[in-house]
Amino acid sequence: MLKRGISWTMGARYLRRQGRQTALAVLAGAIGAMLLAMSMFHYGSVRESGQQWLSRHFGPVDFALAPSGKGNGFTAERAQAIAAEGGGAGAMPYRYLPVASVPATLFASPANDAQSASLPQALAIGFETAAAASFEPGSRLWDDPLRPGEALLDAEAAEALGLVAGDVVYADAPDGTRHGFKLRDAPPPSGLSGYRGEAARQSGTLVLHPDDARRLAGLPEGSFSAILATRMNPADSVLGMSMPSGQDGWYQTRHVKQEALGMTRSNLVVLIGVISLTAIFSSAFLLRQIVLMLADSRAELYGVLRAIGLSRKQARSLFRAEALLLGLLSGLTGIAAGLAAGWGLVKAIYGSELGRTAEAAGIPIEPHLPLPVLLVGAASVLLLQMLLVLAASRLAGSGPIVGAMRGSAREGAAASGKAGRSVRRALAGAAACVILALQAHQTWSWEPAAPDGLVMLRLAIVWIASAAALTLLLQLLLQAAGARLGPRAGTSVLLALRYSGQRPGRTFAVMLLFAVAMMTITFTSGLSSLILSNTSPANGPQGLLGYSGFAAYESEREKQDMLELLRTDETLREAVDGHVLVQPAMASATLSDSSARSGQTFVPVRPELVQGGDWKLLERASAFASDQEAWAKVMADKRSIILPRSFKDYGVEPSGTFAYPEKRYRVGDTIELGFYRDAFLPAGQPPDLKLSFTIAGFAEPNTSNSLNAAYVYDTTYVHPDIWRQLREGYHRPWDTQKFQGLILLQLDPSDLKRDEEIVSRLLSGGASAAAIPYLDTVKEHASSTRLVNGFLGFTALSAAIGLLGLAVLQRRSMLDRERELAMLRCAGVSAKALKRALMLEGSLLGLLGLLAGVAAGWSGAIAFARVLQSDLRPLEKPLPVDFDGLLLGGILLTLAVLAVLLQAGPARSALRGTPVESLRRADA
Repeated sequence: MLKRGISWTMGARYLRRQGRQTALAVLAGAIGAMLLAMSMFHYGSVRESGQQWLSRHFGPVDFALAPSGKGNGFTAERAQAIAAEGGGAGAMPYRYLPVASVPATLFASPANDAQSASLPQALAIGFETAAAASFEPGSRLWDDPLRPGEALLDAEAAEALGLVAGDVVYADAPDGTRHGFKLRDAPPPSGLSGYRGEAARQSGTLVLHPDDARRLAGLPEGSFSAILATRMNPADSVLGMSMPSGQDGWYQTRHVKQEALGMTRSNLVVLIGVISLTAIFSSAFLLRQIVLMLADSRAELYGVLRAIGLSRKQARSLFRAEALLLGLLSGLTGIAAGLAAGWGLVKAIYGSELGRTAEAAGIPIEPHLPLPVLLVGAASVLLLQMLLVLAASRLAGSGPIVGAMRGSAREGAAASGKAGRSVRRALAGAAACVILALQAHQTWSWEPAAPDGLVMLRLAIVWIASAAALTLLLQLLLQAAGARLGPRAGTSVLLALRYSGQRPGRTFAVMLLFAVAMMTITFTSGLSSLILSNTSPANGPQGLLGYSGFAAYESEREKQDMLELLRTDETLREAVDGHVLVQPAMASATLSDSSARSGQTFVPVRPELVQGGDWKLLERASAFASDQEAWAKVMADKRSIILPRSFKDYGVEPSGTFAYPEKRYRVGDTIELGFYRDAFLPAGQPPDLKLSFTIAGFAEPNTSNSLNAAYVYDTTYVHPDIWRQLREGYHRPWDTQKFQGLILLQLDPSDLKRDEEIVSRLLSGGASAAAIPYLDTVKEHASSTRLVNGFLGFTALSAAIGLLGLAVLQRRSMLDRERELAMLRCAGVSAKALKRALMLEGSLLGLLGLLAGVAAGWSGAIAFARVLQSDLRPLEKPLPVDFDGLLLGGILLTLAVLAVLLQAGPARSALRGTPVESLRRADA
């Protein structure tokens, strides 16, 4: 009958006639749709913002070719040979663009003025504009070639420096001098004009004539520092790049587009999706119960229709039309409300200012909802709503005609088949136990190979199912307690426990809604502590070699400028208590003739460095009574050494994921290190220098994690003479280590505003890099806090929406029980006893659901934290998952009181007036 208009007409008319009940049903049914729409909006915003970021800072750039070997870039002949292989003329399906590029600090003024605007770590890049026009055919910027002395600066960088077209921008050269370039234009960053290197790490893009770029980079005439490549066929993969056979060993391929694509995938999308799944899971049960309650309320009508000749199938079709209309209304309502709430969610988590990031990736996230995402998401929401109401409506019109006309069909059906019900309960209980066993395995013993998407999906599914399983077991225990106690429990307790057995579906839905609300709050509390602990300033050292701040210099002139600035600038003289110079030696060391070589930083142990940096040891030899004695030994003895903790024997097998020395050491052992003058010798070549040391101790990480790889990787502490020998003959810095030395600053980093001023003055004064790690960590921690607050806000909103649905369910449930309550009052049960029974019932269901939620949320947070930290090195300790007991206890108490209140209002309404009036209302 669904194909006939009368079914839809009757359904619509009935929904209009009972407007109040329809509004409650639509409100309850919209909850799942709303949360799904919110999650969809968040996904669309992250996805679209990521795509726009890719377009701005990469555009056609898919790969970057870096020269192999000792050569200073690509020669003109080699770059031409590589480029000739692509562009359609050669065998390779790529276009190539040779570039000369170098990170540079940009200035708005030619003078070393600490007050002038500066932009550190921008990318100065030069290329032939004719080749760029072929490389990026959609851009008109390259139609007019750049002349020497002209530049293009992306609009974001120009705004930061306060420059416009026609102004002059200055960039520092390796010798410390500043070169000025007239801005021909300041276009919005897009493709080549916004390219900022790998992972878009640079802060701006300055496009120059190639000769100007070579001068800044210190490259020979006609050479190039890298070659950019783009696929001619966009359908080709960015995971790998073909190489002509004759060019083996010419270059190394950097998969810059693939790395950037990985950065656009935010784990927060997964976490919010998990929370949405839990809410959708519970709302599905809620919507099912709403539809079943509607079917019960129509039982008498369909009983009459069947009595006058309609079949059970026809009666069910009439209700399906009404249920589908209800599902459509609730779906559309939920989508509209969810899109508005999703916009607020994105603004709350990420904000609108430039630089708000997802996963510290540097990708600004703005509210977006692409049309394909909207259409697919809306269709999915409506389809889910339709399937849920269709599945629930199959029970409409069931049962005998006489029972339906009396309004007791459902009760009658529930009362039959005790043996069958017992079997079903036993099977459900056994399945619940299996699910809980799987969750216990995930929580304490599961060790997946890698925390990929499938692993996270399995975690989420089993975790959500465990909440339902635990809720079901508690419900079965409650029913068993009711059957066991019987009349001995008293009238109020008997009536309270009777309902859970009489209406198991509704009881389960109520308990599950409370469980999911508490589960998501507990889960979020645990994971939030993990996120905040990872970025907390208290988590590890906040400095470089024990000093609170530093400035890096790339030339002798730059060093002298920095020292002069520290002496003459009043703000710096007041803020900086002292400074010391150090030049780390990055050497390629080996433990044996056959072992692999790895970069290792060697630092001299000098009194001013040890005292000013407050260097700490993880372990020292028993011959030393204090750390100071161990440091003094290295200062006095050329054959003593203090190694980084990566060399320490922890008594565990090294992880296969990471490279480790083939032997692990203890204090007092002897270690022999080999060094090579040339970093590119064949494997097995004996080292040019062998040195034997006695291990005086192992050092704590005295440098912030964010700076370790860039400046002092695997810091090893040696006698000054050993350091000098390595620095003069074996110093081989990595390509990213452009600095010549460091000026370490002793200062109090607690004044964040002053820290900002110090860094700004150092950069404006000409430092190639300057930072106060504590300041950067506090900023990252503040960003994480805001992220967590948004995450908590979404969780609280989803819990509140779920509880709103619970209120609707309780209200509908009480309306359906009004006749039963009136009959009990007619039989002599007092209104006070009934009210006590109803309040006890609400308290029991709410409290048991909340306890199930706490247990499920606790195990879920631990399981997710274990898996996310499953690839730590043996020497790294996983961060603990902490739960705020006071907060969770307060929320548990609040929700328990709310459970009582949600029952109190409907109970008072159902018991108002005389029993006869209640019967009349129920029959109306």
